[in-house]
Amino acid sequence: MDTARKTVFLLLWLLLFPVPGHAWTEQTVTPAGKAIVWQSPEAGMDTALLSYTIAKGDGYARRMLVHILKFDTPLFDFRLFSTGWESGRSRTMRQWAEEKGLAAAINACMYQTDGITSTGYMRSGEKLNNRHIARRYGSFFVSGPRRPGLPQAAVLDRASDDWKALLPLYDNVVQNFRLMGHHGEQLWPENGPRHAVAAVAEDRDGHILFLLCSEAVSVHDFVDALNAFPELRLKSAMYVEGGSDAALLMQKDGSARLVNGLSPAGYMLSNRGDDIPLPNIIGVKRR
Repeated sequence: MDTARKTVFLLLWLLLFPVPGHAWTEQTVTPAGKAIVWQSPEAGMDTALLSYTIAKGDGYARRMLVHILKFDTPLFDFRLFSTGWESGRSRTMRQWAEEKGLAAAINACMYQTDGITSTGYMRSGEKLNNRHIARRYGSFFVSGPRRPGLPQAAVLDRASDDWKALLPLYDNVVQNFRLMGHHGEQLWPENGPRHAVAAVAEDRDGHILFLLCSEAVSVHDFVDALNAFPELRLKSAMYVEGGSDAALLMQKDGSARLVNGLSPAGYMLSNRGDDIPLPNIIGVKRR
């Protein structure tokens, strides 16, 4: 199919099947360089929608949106759920949220070809999904401290945190790619592959943030977008998933609002994004 026909086909597809990632666009959109407009659907949880324009020297320019959930960790529990610990039955993000009574959820990690095993270390209590520390993965999300005085949840940077000492002190641990350096430094190639991006971060005030861009962007551009909002005060961040598997959900009063990765080619060959079974998630429960 030539480029013109592909473009027409894609436009028709998007008209017939609206982008699921735009489910939250009724929020106030904050452009780069402006103060972030936060909304609070409930105590301790804030949402925001950020707009960033990707501009290249060849005249290429397009807008991307980043959806954010921010949590006060004393008010929420962060837990890991895995198909491998649940009789092997696959669940969509909505099904996970309904079954476990979650206030919010995001992907925990990428997974291997068996459809269950995390590509990095993953543990909940004594239950192991993957016992091996991935040498090239530089971040860990941890929650459920086993000792008083530790943060309820954190994103550990392998380059700057004493992760070997800290991992045994938490009930929940999952390992992923480090998204950025300690001061927001770029770690990703400028011309890398483009796809939806889901990430988990910690800010310098101890909040945990779930982030998702539905559009196909490079991870390099995603990091640039986050750095365009210094008000986020990010301390550490990790990449958790990409493409149509990337998903972010908020649930309140029995109503779930889902944002997931846009991948028209994937939708044409398989289920819609909100119907994709996700084997491993980070679920958030109200205390």
